[in-house]
Amino acid sequence: MSLLFRWGTYVLESGAGLDAMFKSHLGACRRDVRFITGRGFDPRMNLGLRMLLAAGGQGRRHITLLQFEEGSLSPSRRYQHLIDQNIKDLNDLIHDPNAHETKIVKMWSPDGRRISSRSAAEIFRSVNEFEGFTDIVLDVSSLPRSIFYPLMAKLLHLVERGGRRINLFVIVAENPDLDKQIVDEGIDEDADYVHLFRSGAERMATAEEPNVWIPVLGEGQSVQLRRLHDLIMPAEICPLFPSPALNPRRADDLVAEYQQLLFDGFRVEPRNFIYASERNPFEVYRQVRQTVLYYRAALLPLGGARAVISSVSSKLLSIGSLLAAYELKQARHDVGIAHIEAQGYRLENERVIMDLAPKSVLFGLWLLGECYA
Repeated sequence: MSLLFRWGTYVLESGAGLDAMFKSHLGACRRDVRFITGRGFDPRMNLGLRMLLAAGGQGRRHITLLQFEEGSLSPSRRYQHLIDQNIKDLNDLIHDPNAHETKIVKMWSPDGRRISSRSAAEIFRSVNEFEGFTDIVLDVSSLPRSIFYPLMAKLLHLVERGGRRINLFVIVAENPDLDKQIVDEGIDEDADYVHLFRSGAERMATAEEPNVWIPVLGEGQSVQLRRLHDLIMPAEICPLFPSPALNPRRADDLVAEYQQLLFDGFRVEPRNFIYASERNPFEVYRQVRQTVLYYRAALLPLGGARAVISSVSSKLLSIGSLLAAYELKQARHDVGIAHIEAQGYRLENERVIMDLAPKSVLFGLWLLGECYA
């Protein structure tokens, strides 16, 4: 199957530009919007919904709230008061209780296995579930990667193959300083492949068909990177660094943080470093896509290679890596997404987080629909 460069041209807006885009889009004609978001403690949870509702326009605004069944022992349960406040704020925004529904995402099976990514992929099974809607807006601000990776891929697949012209948007409230305040707690012993992106990557790598690993790097993820490496056993590693970034030295700081791990532990060659803008997921998409295709072509005479993508960085960068994996998978390339989960999350300083939340910037990606007609 030929590989389309589907997001070679794209629509990406942020801040006031995103607000103006939605006002123009929703005001052009009647739009019936299904808004999908997570029920979580992150104070950014309702920023996207508030922006959407303020944009005005005619038509339905229906909210699908994803509730996570994390179990009674999840460290995140200590922040129930923040979840309750977010739900109160959401109800104050929408007024009509019939305008929203809740869908359950099961994180664990009865026998104690992680099933979060599989459960997320099964939230929507058919494009018929979007009957009557002109637009879908997925807000990943309060969704973990294990949830929004398969969910976003499933929505892309359903909308593309459903035979209806539906606009698909993904939005996220970005704030790297706030992200650093939310820390994984109880990291799983073993990494795994995300449902829908297992592909052939979970097979044992061989000399004839090695694994090429592209980790998208963020701060404080040494344990996660080691366990991902143990799963993938890559022959080649091409780490992606966020550059340019708001902090001009962020990429250099990451090299310094992971110096021993990358050079002594993983034997990474500096010539393999990849760089993409911290605030442009489509650039991450382009760089990851280009790297996978390069290795596929270079190693094809020797039997080919399998690509594995991981993101231990911001959600904005993670979205870009998902887009690359989705496009490559649709073209039947051997690509997987490896991920490691945590039992829950710890807030370093709740007061600091609440102060930082209003300083977050909303980013919006228009992935499918009228603008690509």
